[in-house]
Formats: sequence, C-alpha cells, structure tokens
Amino acid sequence: MARENLSRRRFLSDVAAGSTGAALATMPGVLAATDAGMAPAAPATMESYPIVEAGKGAALDHIKILTGEGIPEYHQEKIRGLSPGIELALSKAGDQFHREARDAHVIYGGFSREDVAAAKQLRWIQWTAAGVENILWPELVDSTIVLTNMQRIYSPVISESAIGLMLALARGFPQYTLQTRERRWQTVPGLVEISGMTLGLVGLGGIGTDTAYRAHYGFNMKVLAVDPKPLPKPSFVAELHSPEWLPKMAPQVDILMSAAPHTRATEGMFNETVFRSMKRTAFFINVSRGKLVDTPALVRALEEGWIAGAGLDVAYKEPLPSDDPLWRAPNVIITCHTSAHSPKVEGRQMDLFSENVRRYVAGLPLLNVVDKKRGY
Repeated sequence: MARENLSRRRFLSDVAAGSTGAALATMPGVLAATDAGMAPAAPATMESYPIVEAGKGAALDHIKILTGEGIPEYHQEKIRGLSPGIELALSKAGDQFHREARDAHVIYGGFSREDVAAAKQLRWIQWTAAGVENILWPELVDSTIVLTNMQRIYSPVISESAIGLMLALARGFPQYTLQTRERRWQTVPGLVEISGMTLGLVGLGGIGTDTAYRAHYGFNMKVLAVDPKPLPKPSFVAELHSPEWLPKMAPQVDILMSAAPHTRATEGMFNETVFRSMKRTAFFINVSRGKLVDTPALVRALEEGWIAGAGLDVAYKEPLPSDDPLWRAPNVIITCHTSAHSPKVEGRQMDLFSENVRRYVAGLPLLNVVDKKRGY
C-alpha cells in the first residue's frame, strides 16, 4: 500500500510539473512490465498544460462553488468535506443561476456569456466537456479566470468507440446487420483485419494516447502521430511529429483518425488534398469534432472511392440534417456523437473536480488547465 501511495504522489507531482512522460514512469508496473518485455499498464494521465503556479491559487476562507449540474449526494458531501469554507450552491439554470453567479468564485458545468459578465468574483471555471471552442468568448479568453476541462476523462470510452469503428468497417458489420434484418446469408466482400495495420493519429492527447495504446498492444498496429505540443513520445507510438508532417503521414496509413480539438488552425484540415493522398483501401475515423472535416470532400472521397470507408461520431452540424448527402455516402458509419456515453464517466468527472477543488483550496496547481489563447 505504501508503495502505491508513493507512486500516486509522484505521479500527481510529475503531472503538476507538466511532465507526462515522468508521470507515466511512476505508475505502478509500467517500468517493470516494459523491462520484462510485456505490455505496460494503460496510461492514466491527466493533462495539466499550461500550469497554474503553485501558491498563485485561491487559498480562501470562503469559496462559493456554483453549479447547475446534478451532482450526486455522495460527491456533494465529498466536495463540502474538503474545506469548512466551501459553499456549494446548487442552482437551476436561468435567472436563479444568473443571480447566484454574481458572487460565485467557481462555476462547475454550464453557464452563459451573461453569467460570466455578471460574475465579478469568478476565478475558476471547471468545464464538463473536453472541447471548449463554444465558450471561448473574447472577454473570457482575455480575463484572469482559469478554465479547466475534462480532457482524458472521456478518452477511455471514446477510444473504445474508435477501435469499434475500425473493426466495424474492416469486418463489414454494418452490411451484415442489414443482411441479418433481411434474413439473407451472403458473404460481404473485401473483409480485412486491422491487426498489423498502420494507424495515423492527428492529436495525441487523451483520446489519441488511449487509442494508440489499445491499437498497438491489442492489435499490433504501428502508430504514427502528429501533435502541436512538444510531447514525449510514448513507447507504443513509432513516430511523433508536428502537424506539418500530416501530408507525409496520410499516404502511409491504413487508418487515419482525427483526435484533435476544434481550433482556427484545425478547422477543415481534413480536406480533398488529404483524402486524395490516402490509400484507396484506407479508413477515416473522426471522434473529435465535425468541423475539422471538409464534409463535401469526404462525401466525394467515399462516393468516388478515394478511401474505403469512414467511421464518424461527429458531424459539421449536429444533429446532421436528414437530407445531408453524408447519410447516403457508401460505407459510412455515423454514431451521433455518443462515443463518450458511459455510466462510468460521471465518476471520473467528479473525481477530477474533487481533486481540483482540493488543489484550489490549498493554492496548488490545477489539473487540465486550458490555454485559452490556443483553445485547448
């Protein structure tokens, strides 16, 4: 038990210091498994980039935390128990929430632009999604309010969905589902296996890292990746480069997957040039944001056979209009932005928020701090 506690303390310390690689190295079993030639334990990291300096937090006697979310009673007690000075205000949306926001120090969950303007004492927002593109109003970006998100909280289940989409496309599951309803016994042509394929990841954050781990150790896939951050390369990733390497990566891969956030730099990055450069046998997977994709170009890629298929959890417009050509494109699977749905997610959300409240009360660095200028 003492060894596990020590490893956990070192892990949290290394994450707070901004070193994902060092944090991974402190997890129980990782180094031993690697030295023995076995697959290391799954990475369990939480991004904290950039870092709020220690001692620059809000060690206050009274902290009002406002939320319109349905926090379970157990977690309410846990949060209140972190400090006698914590006031947890549970409010409904609308006028009541807006009034409560005026003297709130912390907001957990949803809020409006008007709420932020009224919240003169607001110091920290814990957003309950990973993507923050819809709340980065200029006044919030330019303010001193710290924004944290749920990066890596959804990545275990989203990475499962990503692998599932790969398998469904490779093994013809959609076609077999239709044949089952029609009671028709017929072999679907062109079935392939994903084992040993090359996976190209755009974005090596939580979703990308978890997918890379599962792909490499579960299916012996070679993993290539691009990411704008100067990240340490995990042992299960063969190559990691800056995003400028995407034109060189796309022609090499059997599966190209989007796991990047939606920013000005990433919008429309998967365009005709990218799809035309891919192998005709390759699949495209998108579990991040629909606006990263030039949808008309993707439809053409599917209709004209530039690529073999696409698995999409997200769309440029949600819900996707029923008359959109994407619905009619061949060999496409659309899962209606549900890849993060799981009963286990709420527990991980509450654990992260509780840990961040503990850190906030003590004036320690917060986990999952968003760089508001960069948008992630």
